[in-house]
Amino acid sequence: MKFLFALLLSLGLSSSVFAKGLSSHRHANEPYETARNRHFFGQTFDVPFQMQDMSADATTRFVSAERAKKPLKNLDIKEIPDVGSYADMENQFFYIRDTRFLTTQDKNFPRRLTWMYPDDGCYARAEVAKFELENHNFPAPKKVFVFGNLSALSDNSPTGSVQWWYHVAVSYRVGADVYIFDPALEPQRPLKLAEWNKLVGGDNAYVQYSICDHETYDPSGDCYHPTPQSKNDAYYEQKSFLQYEWDRLLELKRNPQEELGNNPPWLNK
Repeated sequence: MKFLFALLLSLGLSSSVFAKGLSSHRHANEPYETARNRHFFGQTFDVPFQMQDMSADATTRFVSAERAKKPLKNLDIKEIPDVGSYADMENQFFYIRDTRFLTTQDKNFPRRLTWMYPDDGCYARAEVAKFELENHNFPAPKKVFVFGNLSALSDNSPTGSVQWWYHVAVSYRVGADVYIFDPALEPQRPLKLAEWNKLVGGDNAYVQYSICDHETYDPSGDCYHPTPQSKNDAYYEQKSFLQYEWDRLLELKRNPQEELGNNPPWLNK
């Protein structure tokens, strides 16, 4: 039994064994369970998130980000760091939104995080955002995961919306208010948690949340005691979505040179 658990756990730990994280994409009308299983093991396997190594001490036992999920009302927001000042937090939001952190083959055209490709890659955006916030001398954020039949309206999708089985972003708190940094959904400001819940479809479908360590990479990673992701791997993974973002703007008959360069659409609103 212990061998079986170790094998399943090693397969599930995509964040610590492989750089590539779990895709968040869900087909239209595809149930959460089907999308989750498809991305985790393929369509013929059920994901053993309920399995735990009961021989481990309760304080160190592996609990995946998905296994830790609970209703929104049951979250302990005290786990999220309180940064004290909304103005300071907002400045960090703009820094993460606007700074072109990512080098490309064109040394004169660095890129921002892929906010204009909302379909997938949230785990990579959140991971690089975490690194950059810490590098900018801001406290390490928590990562907030949301799970369910998620659907969000988006001007950056040809259908006008995107669907996920999970979504993740970095989070801070100012007093009793929890804020989410997610320019893929709202590029103008940090979102209060209740606003984020509404934008991902939480008012129309049953969703659950987990508040995880800043090192938790994707839903298969340990929520409380994760193995840190390689910084190089995280940036490489985020860069793998850059071409998708460029092609998406071309598909929408917009100008990627302008929007991914000095004139992102949020600066004109």
